[in-house]
Amino acid sequence: MKRGRGGLVHISDCKRAFFEKHLLEPEGYALRIFFSEFVGPKIAKYASLVKVDQSTIVIAVKSSVVKNEIMLSRKKLLKVMNDFLVKNRNNNKTSSGLKKIVFIND
Repeated sequence: MKRGRGGLVHISDCKRAFFEKHLLEPEGYALRIFFSEFVGPKIAKYASLVKVDQSTIVIAVKSSVVKNEIMLSRKKLLKVMNDFLVKNRNNNKTSSGLKKIVFIND
């Protein structure tokens, strides 16, 4: 973020950084909705997309069973997410494509 006179940050810069961090900009929000629809309501209840960065997807899971379910279908998930991002090419963060899934405990 740009710092202005006296080390102050403009509110629009703060808002933009917050929205990007929490995937709330239109592209990130659409990706979160797409992820929830792809995995289905039962798995989406226990897993959520946290972050998409370069070639990595970060997913928060509440259950090890759900983590294993996603791991079993990770190749299909990566392919479908890459197809979605190519279709909605507004996202510059994934120029090389998604290649890895990282899980965190929620």
